[in-house]
Amino acid sequence: MKRYSPSILEEIKDRTDIVQVVSKYVPLKRTGRNFKGLCPFHTEKTPSFTVSPDKQFFHCFGCGASGDIFQFFMKMENLTFVEAVEGLAEQVGVDLPSGFSDKTVQGARERFFNLHRDAASLFHRNLLGLRGEKARKKALARGLDSEIWETFQLGYAPDSWDRLRIDLKALGHSVSDMVAVGLLGERESGGEPYARFRDRLMIPIWDSRGRVVAFGGRALETQQEPKYLNSPEHMLFQKGDILYPYHMVRQQVDKKGFVLLVEGYMDAICCHFMGFPNALAAMGTAFTNSQARKVVRLSTNVVLAYDGDEAGTKAVVKTSGIFFRLGVVPRVMFLPSGEDPDSYLRSHGPEAFGHLLDGAQDAIVWFMDQLEDRYSISDPRDRSRWLTEVMDFLKPLDGTLDMESYLLEVSARSRVPVEHLRSWSNRSREVELRPPRFGASPSASRVSWEMLYLALALLRPEWKGLFRADLLQDSVVIALWEKVKGAEDFSVAFSMLEEEERGMLVRRVMDVPSEKMEEAFLSCHGRAERRAMEKEARELRSKLSRGVAEGQDRRSLIDRYISIMKSIKSGEEGGKLHETN
Repeated sequence: MKRYSPSILEEIKDRTDIVQVVSKYVPLKRTGRNFKGLCPFHTEKTPSFTVSPDKQFFHCFGCGASGDIFQFFMKMENLTFVEAVEGLAEQVGVDLPSGFSDKTVQGARERFFNLHRDAASLFHRNLLGLRGEKARKKALARGLDSEIWETFQLGYAPDSWDRLRIDLKALGHSVSDMVAVGLLGERESGGEPYARFRDRLMIPIWDSRGRVVAFGGRALETQQEPKYLNSPEHMLFQKGDILYPYHMVRQQVDKKGFVLLVEGYMDAICCHFMGFPNALAAMGTAFTNSQARKVVRLSTNVVLAYDGDEAGTKAVVKTSGIFFRLGVVPRVMFLPSGEDPDSYLRSHGPEAFGHLLDGAQDAIVWFMDQLEDRYSISDPRDRSRWLTEVMDFLKPLDGTLDMESYLLEVSARSRVPVEHLRSWSNRSREVELRPPRFGASPSASRVSWEMLYLALALLRPEWKGLFRADLLQDSVVIALWEKVKGAEDFSVAFSMLEEEERGMLVRRVMDVPSEKMEEAFLSCHGRAERRAMEKEARELRSKLSRGVAEGQDRRSLIDRYISIMKSIKSGEEGGKLHETN
């Protein structure tokens, strides 16, 4: 049976909007942060089929049908898992040429990952060596010190046409692979390919798992063009899917409580070393749905810190609309005209930047204010133009409680009755904030905290690595784990389960807000660790009561027992190990 690697499945999911795909088959209406419709898998009069755009799952609270985009496509088109993967890949432009075996595709991907890793290492050594003296001075002049060089693995591409090709060939990499990923360019006249990056400060670009997949090269001389040179898109690198540095920010968002979205990777780097490690950057292209979904997985509290010019203002409007469709209203941070986060932080410092951040304004309020600078609401004609643009901006929020709140604000400013505004938006529906919960049912006893623990563990490789399967006691969860433990991706894991089994897991995830999922996993994991400590404490008590140790050995057993009991008590008092039934 053909198999696809987790990175390929992740790429397809990142490029696919489950709401758009499901909407081709099922009319959906927004209800809070989710969408609802009549289930396509059983007959019903009241909608119980729910789609979560931020989690990219669907679940029917009537028949229990559940899964991600692959399971939905499989069921609707009567496909195998592999056929669903290939069908969706074709729709969203992920290259899976017919005739490619999994080993061939995976082999190419592994070569490209290794090539980028080695190239990044060479660039970094260049920066620290004799060749990198000029680059080091330029970096230091921009405030990029040695700590930043190490944290972001900055490097230097020497002013040489062939040095990179020679060095990478010596490490066993092929010239054809170097050309395929854009490290080398081909000459029109033929001959050996040349290094595309020359005399540039090199920034490795990582994927969401922290693997180098591309490079950005910053010019060191004012006459160099372009100022920033990026790798071209290839098998591992699609600009519209990358957020920089996502794998670092994932660890920081909970501490800061929000994501700070900037436009360029130098903005992100500057924010990080100036005390704002929750900054994420797109790759210098228009912000995409795929990137928005990745941001929302980290937090629904988003601040946009774009350049303070006309282009930045347009980008804020477009980006806000993308977030609206995910049920998120970002805030907007105001930068002076001509400034970006990088230049402002270096000129004014982190304290001044923090003050601007504290004053970040709701994107919709900001938009209304911007329009009032162009239109006089007291003038009937201007008021009509103002209302038209505001209502168009709000359109992605139709049917939500947020929309109701903003209609009140629009009404107060324009003095147009709310009822007229509702009619204008042509949407008037009952808003339901949460899907209904299961009542008592044969499967109700199976909804244990261990079920949530397993469901969350399957979502991220790092969580699955922490998962304590050896401590499970729920027989249903143990049986599920035995089925999916070999799967490297949760889509593959779900394809191994029966409908009812998948539904038990997905339902638990649907009940947890996206911004609380890491907290929920750590809570379950803490409970599992506590179970391990309690087990060890029982064993120690048994040994001590049976007198199996004397002298120093007995003393160490007692000390260990006391330490464990203190840890258990501390966890209880801290409230971290709560019940999740």
